[in-house]
Amino acid sequence: MNRKPANYFEDEDDDEYEENDLESRTLQAGPRGWLRLEDPAVLSRNRETPNTKRRTPNAERKLQTFLVLLCFLPASLLAEWRVVDRRPSEPGDGVPFRVKVTDGATTANLILIVFHPNTFSIRVVSNDGWRYGSVADAAAAADAVAGVNGGYFQADGTPVGLLVSDSRTIHKLETAKLLSGVFFIRDGKPGLVRSSRLARMKDVSQAIQCGPFLREDGKAVTGLNNERSAPRTFVFTGGNSVWGFGICRSVTLAEMGQILSVPDLLGRASMVSALNLDGGSSTQFWARSGDDVISSSTLAVVANYLLLVHKAK
Repeated sequence: MNRKPANYFEDEDDDEYEENDLESRTLQAGPRGWLRLEDPAVLSRNRETPNTKRRTPNAERKLQTFLVLLCFLPASLLAEWRVVDRRPSEPGDGVPFRVKVTDGATTANLILIVFHPNTFSIRVVSNDGWRYGSVADAAAAADAVAGVNGGYFQADGTPVGLLVSDSRTIHKLETAKLLSGVFFIRDGKPGLVRSSRLARMKDVSQAIQCGPFLREDGKAVTGLNNERSAPRTFVFTGGNSVWGFGICRSVTLAEMGQILSVPDLLGRASMVSALNLDGGSSTQFWARSGDDVISSSTLAVVANYLLLVHKAK
């Protein structure tokens, strides 16, 4: 799970233009001999109009280099992502929906579900002993409405980072740059915070530590990797007090952050904060809506899940 810093380049600050040096000379050689600068023939040939500057060869080279580099920039940096299709068109509470987005050069497909905390809640489920073969199995056992894979884990199933399930701490909080945030449930209410802030909180019943943040407090997150494309899983909060989770196939982390910043991605609600979960071959989504089932899974068995369940009345 390597994370590389965004590429950048620096250029030296050279003088782009140089002033015409006519005023530093007093005579000009010409076909009729030496002429004074005030001679109209010299003025018309050499003196430029006010505020006009002459490009140096160095400036021309820099301009050409910039134009060449512009041609090779990723399309995602030159165009904004936008929604081209959403089904159903307006997301319902606890109802899965599909969204297709594009930046003009690349198309990505998402499966999402949004909910209100007064109706639904999220459970963190540990796959102890590899008892569940997929997110569908885990969801069926918990009578869940939907589910996705959870956080990072070791080959033997040991969680990487904090994992709390039904008030039981399965693994403690860790300090690592990648594990920048925690999704948690406290007093029945969901939350997303920086890992450093969770240590001061008590009575957390569900929690999963992961990262990086893809969007935070309504602002784009800079410095996300823009080189490796892979399936992504994430949990988020939006305007109008909605929460949810989803998956996307397949984009870079930087593109994922840009997609989650599309104003109408969730319909009427906009994305506020989003935390990246384990992705790649671990990415799984399952949801039911009436008699319909939406499923996107792999053969990989993961160590923990986030499940959407009806809140006890």
